[in-house]
Amino acid sequence: MPRKNMLPLVALALVLSVLLLGSQPARAAGPTVELFVTSWCPYCVKAKAFFDAKGIAYTAHDIEKDQAAAERFEKYGQTGVPLVVINGTPIAGYSVAEFEKALGAVKAAPAHAKTTTGQ
Repeated sequence: MPRKNMLPLVALALVLSVLLLGSQPARAAGPTVELFVTSWCPYCVKAKAFFDAKGIAYTAHDIEKDQAAAERFEKYGQTGVPLVVINGTPIAGYSVAEFEKALGAVKAAPAHAKTTTGQ
């Protein structure tokens, strides 16, 4: 095929690529945060409030109501709640200093919906 006849095909491919990529939902940058909690734990409430105040999305797992979450919690070797996992780093208990240390230089994404399991 002659080179000048390929120009419309290349342009079409480029337009389709832009359209397809533009239709993908944007992924928010930010840390991955999981909270392993119980409904009766006051420090679990404080941990949730910390992340809510910072606008950092998290997934809360009630280990008394969600068997799969309880099994994952046990794999961390912890016995108390809350257990906070930030970007794969487990933090036992409620510690603002440890949360901020694990968050490091990661900027908080704009607040978006929290996810809860077992509630």
